[in-house]
Amino acid sequence: MSVFLIIMGILMVIAGITCLVTPIATTFGVMYFFMILLFVSGLMLIIRSIAYRRFGIGLVFGILTVLLGGFLVFSPSLAIDVEVIILYIMAGWLVVRGIIGIVDAFRARRFIGGGTFALALIVSILVIITGVYSLFNPVVFAFSLGILASCYFIVEGVDMVILGCIGKNVEDAVTRA
Repeated sequence: MSVFLIIMGILMVIAGITCLVTPIATTFGVMYFFMILLFVSGLMLIIRSIAYRRFGIGLVFGILTVLLGGFLVFSPSLAIDVEVIILYIMAGWLVVRGIIGIVDAFRARRFIGGGTFALALIVSILVIITGVYSLFNPVVFAFSLGILASCYFIVEGVDMVILGCIGKNVEDAVTRA
């Protein structure tokens, strides 16, 4: 198990560095992956409906999901449109999330200290600013998503390598105890 973790960790670090070199391609690759996931989840809904002999809304939703996922995966022009729409939805979500963060900070103000309240307020305002900026500059937002994905892969990869290296020592210590 330790060797597997180390190998997977090294592969994740390499993938993270590759994503860092091509952040916009990474963003659109992740979105393409989600479109494929949509197609596959529709297939799973259909299979489950047939297996359990439930031919109602689950089957209809599964067929619609497969059709939508298929159109998105196999129609390049439509896929690009959907990727752009997803970027705008994510930017809007940031704005909404920031507003909710501000409301939550004011609700919790009497329960948390002044420093924590200020930090929550500042972070929520920064999230709103990021969302608004991303609404007007989706290319910059796509670029930053690729960088965030690469950072995630690198950090998780290093984590896996460390766990793989200390895993045997921890396992030996537990066995001896």
